Amino acid sequence: MARRALCVGINDYPGADNDLAGCVNDARAWAQLLRERYAFAPADVRVLLDAQATRAGILAGLDWLLEGARAGDQLVFTNSSHGTYVADESGDEAYDEALCPYDAADGLILDDELRERFAALPEGVSLTVIADNCHSGTITRARLEAGAAVAP
Repeated sequence: MARRALCVGINDYPGADNDLAGCVNDARAWAQLLRERYAFAPADVRVLLDAQATRAGILAGLDWLLEGARAGDQLVFTNSSHGTYVADESGDEAYDEALCPYDAADGLILDDELRERFAALPEGVSLTVIADNCHSGTITRARLEAGAAVAP
């Protein structure tokens, strides 16, 4: 059984008046909790902070997190940063929720991208996603058809 985690925290965004407080501390605290309380190996907990947490960096980190996952594995992704929403272009919903990486001006990380990656996980893999950002309520949830149940 593998246990891997990717913890992202962005306080220091480019530009004036974009910064946050506490996100870097959140990422470090999640990583520490996973190592100390839940026995994740230090090498299996990656932390991306501020300028490291670019769109490319986060997506590469997610690819690392999900790569080779098998039934019984425990994976954790935490993100503490700005979030937003944009008009949906794929037609599956009215708006896409999005994570704002450090270089958000060059591209957001849309909920559709996350769902696509997460949907490829084999059955029996435990994936926990903690998104501490605006508009994160449905960041990993697919659009539901009438009468469909929501899995916790």
